[in-house]
Amino acid sequence: MGDGMDKVPTDTFDTRQRAEWDRRLAEHMASATKSLREERDRLAKRLAELERQLANLAARLHSPSAFATPSDPGRRQP
Repeated sequence: MGDGMDKVPTDTFDTRQRAEWDRRLAEHMASATKSLREERDRLAKRLAELERQLANLAARLHSPSAFATPSDPGRRQP
């Protein structure tokens, strides 16, 4: 006679299962979001570093000392 009392109704089980699935999905999304933000920040720093290097190379290329003068035979002629 106690058989019906021991079982959890199907809709309650489905609700619990869905809640657990939702919780796991939320954790996964939070973790993925954090990882993507960290990667974005890392890439932004790398881009800034490369932009500085490029600016330095451009400045060196356009500086007068980058080209040889007749009195400086050690430098390449353009």
